[in-house]
Amino acid sequence: MQSPSSLPSLPESLWDFSLAFYAKPGVEDCCLQLQDNYRVNVNVLLWCVWLGFRGYELNQVYLDEALALISPWDNHYVRPLRDLRRQMKVEFGTGDAGVEAARATIKQAELQAERQLQHWLEQRVKQWGTPSTANRQTLSKNIHVYLASLGIAKQVITQVEELINQLL
Repeated sequence: MQSPSSLPSLPESLWDFSLAFYAKPGVEDCCLQLQDNYRVNVNVLLWCVWLGFRGYELNQVYLDEALALISPWDNHYVRPLRDLRRQMKVEFGTGDAGVEAARATIKQAELQAERQLQHWLEQRVKQWGTPSTANRQTLSKNIHVYLASLGIAKQVITQVEELINQLL
C-alpha cells in the first residue's frame, strides 16, 4: 500500500511518461484549457510533473534555464505547427478526407517536434545532480513554480495540483 505522499510508478522517459499521464481521464482537458486560457506550455507542465515523479525539485533558476533552452524551438516550430493544424480545422472543418489527411500529417510533425522539445528538457535535468525521494509535495511545488511564473492565480494552481493528485 502506498503512503499518502508517495507516488505510483510510471515510465522513466519524459516522453513515455507524458503519453501515459496525458492519457489519464481529465488530464488532456485540463492541459488544453491551461494552454488555451493561460498560454501554458503543456510539455513544460508535463515535465514539471515528471520531475516530481523522479524526485527533482524545480526552482526558478532551473525553470528559466529550461525555458531559454526550448523557447526558440517551441516558438518557431511546435506552436506554428499546432496553430496551422487548428486553423485548418476552423477553415475547412473535418469533413474533407484530404484536408484531414494533411492535418494528420501536420499533427505527426507537431508531435515529433514536441518529442524533441521533451528530449532537451529531459537531458537538461541530468545536469542537476542526484534527485531526492519522489513525493507529492515536490510534484505540487514544481507545478506551482511553473504556473506561478506565468502569473496564474493561486486558485487555478491549487485546482491543477488537486486534479493531478487525484489522478495518482
